[in-house]
Amino acid sequence: MALGTFASLGIGSSGVLSWDIIEQMQEQEVKNRVDPITKKIETNMEKQTELTSLLTMMGSLNTNFKNLSDFSTYQKRSTSVEGNGVKATAGEGLAVQDIKINVKQLAQNDVNQVGMKFASRDSVFSSENTSLNFYHNGTNYSIDIKAGMSVAEVGQAITDATDGNVMGIIMKTGGDNPYQLMIQGKDSGAANKIYFGSTLESAAMPGGHIQSGTFKIEVGGQSVEIDLATDLTGSKIGNNAEDNAKAIVEAIHNKINNDASLSDLKDKLDSGEITIGLNSTGKGLMINDSKGGDINVTITDAKVKVADGVSEVETDLGFVKTHAGSNDGGLIKGTAVQAGQLSGTLTINGESIDLSTINERTGADNAKAIADAINANANLKDKVSAEVKDGKLVINSLDGNSIRIGAEGEAAEQKSTLDKIGLTAGSYTSSQEFLDKMNITNIQNAQNAQFTYNGIEIERDKNSFDDVVSGLSLELTAVTETNKDVIVRVSRDDKGIAEEMEKFVENYNTMYNKIQELMRYDEDTGVAGVFNGNNDIRQILRQFNSIITSNDVNGVNLVKYGIYFNDDGTLKMDKEKFESTFKEDPDAAVSFFRSSTSVVRGEETEIDGVFTKLRNTMDSLITGSNSTLKLLETSLTDEQKTLNEDKTSTQESITSRYESMAERWSAYDQMIAKINQQSQAVTNMIQSMYSSN
Repeated sequence: MALGTFASLGIGSSGVLSWDIIEQMQEQEVKNRVDPITKKIETNMEKQTELTSLLTMMGSLNTNFKNLSDFSTYQKRSTSVEGNGVKATAGEGLAVQDIKINVKQLAQNDVNQVGMKFASRDSVFSSENTSLNFYHNGTNYSIDIKAGMSVAEVGQAITDATDGNVMGIIMKTGGDNPYQLMIQGKDSGAANKIYFGSTLESAAMPGGHIQSGTFKIEVGGQSVEIDLATDLTGSKIGNNAEDNAKAIVEAIHNKINNDASLSDLKDKLDSGEITIGLNSTGKGLMINDSKGGDINVTITDAKVKVADGVSEVETDLGFVKTHAGSNDGGLIKGTAVQAGQLSGTLTINGESIDLSTINERTGADNAKAIADAINANANLKDKVSAEVKDGKLVINSLDGNSIRIGAEGEAAEQKSTLDKIGLTAGSYTSSQEFLDKMNITNIQNAQNAQFTYNGIEIERDKNSFDDVVSGLSLELTAVTETNKDVIVRVSRDDKGIAEEMEKFVENYNTMYNKIQELMRYDEDTGVAGVFNGNNDIRQILRQFNSIITSNDVNGVNLVKYGIYFNDDGTLKMDKEKFESTFKEDPDAAVSFFRSSTSVVRGEETEIDGVFTKLRNTMDSLITGSNSTLKLLETSLTDEQKTLNEDKTSTQESITSRYESMAERWSAYDQMIAKINQQSQAVTNMIQSMYSSN
């Protein structure tokens, strides 16, 4: 029952049994029993707050202990460069040394300029249907260029088709028609060169000894043949694919260089018009004709012996495909042809092909009938050829000239006729012919960076790399002068150690002052810190100070390195003395700070240095649930929980007791009131009788 129910308590007893008396009694009992618990809770919370603050400070100090006991702290390196053309960054632990570097060439990407010029980005790039073929980093690309596409659209088509690895960029170069298309590789390196025209690539060469057969290439209007038994001197047992690929390329180039009849081909190789080299993996060959001409490879009776004791076997030297040309895929590639009766008249270069005579059961058969009709036209002979691939028409130019596709009749009838046979009206130009019109010029040739590292020849496909030696990052920025090396000096970087030592002194003093505050006792005022008398807190400074002031087996202590105690118990650091002493013998300093190795009875034993000891001591105080201060933290948390429960139960007990008391007093008050009423009635009767007499 709520005490508010007894608001009228005391009326019957004329205030003798009043609520004020009960309230005063309850307040006094709360003061005597609950307030002391509240005070303990407040003290507990203050201890928890101060302990959290102390743990944070000790955690910061432990970071210094860990850093100063960590080997990597003493392995920092700095670099300086004498000369131009190289930037260097040294990682931890790299040997202190001088490195000589000479940059012969920088890595760069491939940049090509299309000779055609345009009034704007939206100008029509081509009025004919054609394609742009090129090879890049192991992949052949064919970019469809539709009649009417703008310069910007062609550039975007190149970028999209290659996922941005080759970019079509529109540049404003100036003049009456200021816009030109640039085709450039995203990444640097020789493997990222863009090869326009026709490209034939082999798979991986076989390993082992290529013993016999012939290898013939027809490219650039000439043919070169090598005898695999006599010309291929670099192939032997133990060779891998890379070895044999290099050997064949070398044999081909030797043949071209030494055969006067191949001088035209040599000139084309020297100019870059023809390329015969390794593919992007280095395991096979890549042959390119930048003018888009045909490339043919013929391998006859080639045999390889992969290991001693086994028989030789036939090989295609990785050339699964032996032909490449500008129109390998077909100049005009149609879509599905309608089955059944056809109608209308197809025109090719003005020659009419009557489709009404064609009526086959399948679209593929209709396509074959159309191809036969085209090939049978005398006026198209040696100019146009037609075939069927996957049931669709494929039409090629045999003389390299454009092909015009159309149909007779009104516009709607023309479209209907061509739709039924999977063709589209327009003029189609071979990629080889259009390549000539584009007049592509190589502005910047893709190449690797070439440099010497302490005299050793090295190549990389980028100008920034970190894989020459572990821990050293290099950036090449310019070609250096011949026979004038850039010197990269790798030295110790110890400034961070002094800075870490300063942080140690600062954080120790912060912790020291906090502990002094928590442990203080003022005899004059009687004011004490919240942890005054706590042995766990008192022992912290004793443990640390015993280590800080201790000598190692050689009699060395921190005083040697400029770390002293002030009279008030805080630390101070003489930075100049620290740096000079450390510089005199860095290895000895590291051994003292971190650890040293001693041989005891023939076995190596690691002896902890001063900061390793401090770190271990700190860990025992603050790290893990069983550490000293974590146990104290848990104890305070448990105590808080108990005190809160005690306070709640005590408050509830007092409230309950005084509610019961109020109930009893209310009953007494009612009894007194009733007695008073009866007494008053008797008194009134007596007075009445007395008055009547």
